[in-house]
Amino acid sequence: MTNLLFPTDFSANATNALNWARLFARKTGATITLLHVYQPLLPDTTLPTIGEPGLGVTASLEVERISKERLDQLALSLQHEGLSVLTDWRVGSVEDEILDAARQLPADLIVMGRSDLSTFFDRLAGSAVSDVADSAPCPVLIVPTPAEGEPIKPAQIRTVAYAVQSRTTRSDVMTQTDSIVDAFDAHRIYLTEDQLERPAADMVVLELYRQGGFLDSLLHPNRAAALIEKSDVPVLVFHQ
Repeated sequence: MTNLLFPTDFSANATNALNWARLFARKTGATITLLHVYQPLLPDTTLPTIGEPGLGVTASLEVERISKERLDQLALSLQHEGLSVLTDWRVGSVEDEILDAARQLPADLIVMGRSDLSTFFDRLAGSAVSDVADSAPCPVLIVPTPAEGEPIKPAQIRTVAYAVQSRTTRSDVMTQTDSIVDAFDAHRIYLTEDQLERPAADMVVLELYRQGGFLDSLLHPNRAAALIEKSDVPVLVFHQ
């Protein structure tokens, strides 16, 4: 692994996921590219001032400046830990910019945080995670954020659980988990569909298979893929 892409919005979701980005970077020697996608505030054109930008424009520029500073501060903090770090600050759609950055690097792994999808805004963020997981040009590690009041679990890999699906082959399992098992000296177990609810593992690995459209997904729902939005442990997603 050479390039690890870590999108961050500086929230609690990203904070927990950052521990996993650190873990993989230290084990593999990969460079972490910190990505922040800035979405500008709409200027308040109702409050213009003569010869000066409106208050809305000023506020937007201030938020932009702060986001750049926070990205640089995070990079400096990780560099002080001995990690190789780059930064990428962009403006645009979160999913589109993450996917574009992953292709340009090119990234070997994307690490993203996910909330519990309990609110409307959480569901929007969850949708972005799902979209990236569906379309990324590389594997994606999705790290859940603990519910309020619950402790953050340590970023460690002692047991890797592979979510077995009808199309899973032994070759798939070995290709997608051998390097992790070797690097972390981890134990590998296998999950069948009836064992997906609460896997006794530090991380779940699964492969996303393309479905044949709405009818196919309705008649043959993919319970393993549903882990992307509800798993209590990080999920490493590979693509067919």
